[in-house]
Amino acid sequence: MENFVFIRSNSTDPEFNIALDEKLLYLVGLGVLPDIVRFYKNSTSVILGRFQCKEFEIDEDYCIIHQIKIVKRTTGGGTVFHDLGNLNISVIVKKETLKSNYILENIHFLSSAIANALKYFNIEASIGKHNEILVGDKKVSGSAAALKYNGFLYHATLLLNSNLEQMKRALTPKKEYHPGSKCIKSNRASVMNIYELRYINENDLINRIYNEISRVFK
Repeated sequence: MENFVFIRSNSTDPEFNIALDEKLLYLVGLGVLPDIVRFYKNSTSVILGRFQCKEFEIDEDYCIIHQIKIVKRTTGGGTVFHDLGNLNISVIVKKETLKSNYILENIHFLSSAIANALKYFNIEASIGKHNEILVGDKKVSGSAAALKYNGFLYHATLLLNSNLEQMKRALTPKKEYHPGSKCIKSNRASVMNIYELRYINENDLINRIYNEISRVFK
């Protein structure tokens, strides 16, 4: 992984960070930039998957009142809640860097790498059927990916110390989903914070995740 660029972004603007992932994906796919692993946090926000409709995913009135930004990303998957207690991980590589031709297999490899990083700190993490990361029966991380511009973007959340009550309120829509809408519905799950089990120094955790991701591409 010698040709990878490690980035730890300072911006907490969700619109900027989502747009930056898209731009980096384009530049990496074009060959202008080398492959990238990026870590960042967003201020309080809800991030919808590319094929989702906000009326079935969030309480928009609650989000507006509490100044929770609403952003749509380029990848599929479900809606997630971000705040400064959540760590985001983006892996952006050229298509030829991938280990598999199947997008779900690549997602699995990378989610497993993050789970292995948690295991290093004695947190028994496992991978669920949607490639989410579980501790027991509680979700601590979700992921999504896109294959575009001859590049591959994987990004994952990791709940460290998020406001789970605010997450629940923001992600409780007033309108019920109906299949005729042609929108993708999120898979709802019980969640927990990593710090409920054990505090981990954030720098140590980021370095371990980077090391585990590096092994995926060896």
